[in-house]
Amino acid sequence: MSLNWRELELILSELPLEGSYIQKVTEHSIHSFTLSMYSKEEKAWLLYFEIATPDARVVRTETMRPKTKNAQRFTQYMRAHLVGRKIVAVRQLPFDRAFIMDAENSEDRISIIVRLFSGIGANVIITDEDRTILELMYRRPQRGEEAGKKLALEERKSEGDRSYTVREWSGDSFNAFIDREGTAKAREEHTEELVRKLEEKRDKEIAALSDRLRRQEERIRATEGYEEEKEAADILSGSIFLIRKGMDSITLDDWRTGGRITIPLQPQLSPNENLERLYERYRKDKRAHDMAMEEAETTRREIEETKAKYDALLSERRSDRMQKEADRTSDRRRQDDPRPGVRLTIQGFDIIIGRNAKENDAILRHETRGSDIWMHTRDTSGAYVIIRSKKGKTVPLPVLLDAASLAIHYSKAKKNGKADLYYTEVKYLRRVKDGKTGLVIPTQERNLHVVLDEKRVKELLS
Repeated sequence: MSLNWRELELILSELPLEGSYIQKVTEHSIHSFTLSMYSKEEKAWLLYFEIATPDARVVRTETMRPKTKNAQRFTQYMRAHLVGRKIVAVRQLPFDRAFIMDAENSEDRISIIVRLFSGIGANVIITDEDRTILELMYRRPQRGEEAGKKLALEERKSEGDRSYTVREWSGDSFNAFIDREGTAKAREEHTEELVRKLEEKRDKEIAALSDRLRRQEERIRATEGYEEEKEAADILSGSIFLIRKGMDSITLDDWRTGGRITIPLQPQLSPNENLERLYERYRKDKRAHDMAMEEAETTRREIEETKAKYDALLSERRSDRMQKEADRTSDRRRQDDPRPGVRLTIQGFDIIIGRNAKENDAILRHETRGSDIWMHTRDTSGAYVIIRSKKGKTVPLPVLLDAASLAIHYSKAKKNGKADLYYTEVKYLRRVKDGKTGLVIPTQERNLHVVLDEKRVKELLS
């Protein structure tokens, strides 16, 4: 609730404005700022201004509110032209929610007109002694309120039809009461804003985890027939003498069902090679299935832990803890890192991406071990992607595919939406003598062909 003119009159009567010096200007939002004041009698004290809001007020405060990162033009002007000045006179406009502070230094005298009106009339305007506007909080050209124009002051002759009174209050001063009420409301509003931010952050994190779980469940379904692949290979091994090179399939008795089973073959392969191909496909699908099952279980646990974490924060409603969580960036990306490259963590594996030749070279020289995995698009310039090794752990296929998508994203192959890549351990890279910065030749490399998953890349980098 904003101040009426009688409440403003009481506020001003309690303030030690005349004789105080303006020492500092702190901006809190586009609508609010605090003047740090000093007087011989009161020493240091704070004067808070809130303009053009439902709670517009000027009040002495004991609380310095958080400051904005980037100051507005008007705040910069106040810092340049108000700091160091002494308030020599204060006058409230009759029957109005407006007052004038005259401030001077050794050079000149200026006026600060504060209007706690509702609507477009609200403003803080700085003028010279002739009422020429020097600067103002809100520029209102339609009202003639802009720098260089003369400010016309309109003074009321009476209170009008409505009679105003000071609200009921308690405490040592009306300023302290208003500051206490405003601080409590601001704290409540801040808490509600934190709740909104945390709910959005929770929903975003759970949506990302749910999308990851969906992909893992798709991999589970795609590989859940690995036992049938083994059984088909076992049946084939018992009748391998019936296979002839050039056959594209063979139909055999299925001892499991008592029926018949047709097994596809590769005509160009020998009988033993066809058998080994079936067993290898079984082993590959079993590994992928087991890994996907393990990862899906981990993701389900992460979803439950995420829900529990946010439920606890939102039920406690402790501003300090909620603010800490609201300010926390994703664990998968360590931002503001002074080291070269983009850095993420995927399923516990640290990833480093060099976006240009200089970063590629610096990362290889100072950030890698011999057992780390190096990845790069084949025949296309782009990023070096490093997967930091973990003792006793093999890099999972999903991590490898995510790293490949990142390598394509940071390369000229991005426009094609797919690329061939190769990867090897860092110890198998060989620098080119007198070659370009960061240029290396891989040995013992393995190959991948990957279609770029832009949605996944966006998720990783978000």
